[in-house]
Amino acid sequence: MALPLGFTTPTEYFKECLMFFKKYQHLFNFPNTDILLSNVLDQIEIDCLDDFDTFADDFDINTIRCGYLTNFYDNLNKLKVDYEEFENKDLEFLIDVPLSVKKKHEIANLAEEINLLCKEADCDTVVDFGSGLGYLDQQIFKTAGYNVLGIDCNESHYVGAKKRQRKYHSDSTERVKYIKHTITEDSYKNINEYIQDKFSNCSNFCIAGLHACADLTIDAINIFLKMDKAKSLIIMPCCYHRLNMDESCKFKNFPLSDALKDVYDEYSGADFLTVPFLRLATQPQNVSKEKMEDLVFNLLARAVLQLYSSKHSCRLKRNKRKAVRLKSIQNNFEEYIEDAILGYTLIKNEIAEKNKTEVFNKEYLYNIWREIPQVTFRKAAIFILLQNDLQPVFENFVLYDRLLYLQEKGVRNCKFKKIVNENISPRCLALIAQK
Repeated sequence: MALPLGFTTPTEYFKECLMFFKKYQHLFNFPNTDILLSNVLDQIEIDCLDDFDTFADDFDINTIRCGYLTNFYDNLNKLKVDYEEFENKDLEFLIDVPLSVKKKHEIANLAEEINLLCKEADCDTVVDFGSGLGYLDQQIFKTAGYNVLGIDCNESHYVGAKKRQRKYHSDSTERVKYIKHTITEDSYKNINEYIQDKFSNCSNFCIAGLHACADLTIDAINIFLKMDKAKSLIIMPCCYHRLNMDESCKFKNFPLSDALKDVYDEYSGADFLTVPFLRLATQPQNVSKEKMEDLVFNLLARAVLQLYSSKHSCRLKRNKRKAVRLKSIQNNFEEYIEDAILGYTLIKNEIAEKNKTEVFNKEYLYNIWREIPQVTFRKAAIFILLQNDLQPVFENFVLYDRLLYLQEKGVRNCKFKKIVNENISPRCLALIAQK
């Protein structure tokens, strides 16, 4: 994450970003499920869509000549950063476990980066934040032989990691230790005690983490800053939209740097740098990997459910993690509704009817779908493309704020780096810092 070319100071960059985000907040400052409910697509002012097949494989949004798109991309391109490409390495995954190719790729590459960083910073111990079942910890031990302290807040993960170690990795029991603990920015006291207890000969250690969700990356940064023996940090952030909020519904850890805080209030950042903004910053770019017809269908079909529930003064409650089996319905709306009726429950909003449920009216839903004009489908495709192009700019904005925070605290040797192949694992960036 870096300062784009054309900017000389972080303040200049943040101001330009905030003005751009504020102008185009109609593209992101809402849940995407509300796209029909809030008439979002009406604000995309393109009159010539009938001349283009937005669903063609070779469709290029830059071929549409109109003021709205020209202004959007002229401003967006100023904020883009050229990311350093991932250097592919043929790494061996040394522990025999039934994991996906994605997970093995992430673990092998992160373990390799941890090894390189520990050598540079002269660390003999790794403290793994969010260690899960211990796959990364065992890979680190097998490849580099460091002491590893795995910390996880989940009881079943902690117990599972210990069981797996006893069954499959008995040779690591003296060098790989597990602790059940919920990490906060004040955990440096606990971690110091754990290290002294488990590895009394530790000289320096590296803080590491794979998929550090929500505030965990910030907690890791603050712990790194507070502990003298913490000489290096490598952590892969994700789920920015799950950052904790205070009682006034403001994010506790965003903005983070003084540079962004200085201009955030001036441009009313709290009004549009909200959960949907951070969700889009988290969301991997997917347009090149999926058919546009599928993306548009999924977007609008779910939006129809939202519109329907609003008209009936209800809210939708998911009955399972994936309420609709999108891959099996082949963009058939009637099949989508049959699945949705099982996957969602309609609950009345009125206090007097609290927890009262309502039955879906399938015919009403079909009518809403049939009445959607073709131009809405085309605009939905444009909307998806615009959000897709916003994503890396949003992510750079969020992560550059964190990088500046470290620099403001005196850590000059810090950067974000792609350490995995983004085509295998979209969450490919790691924050690397060294004292």
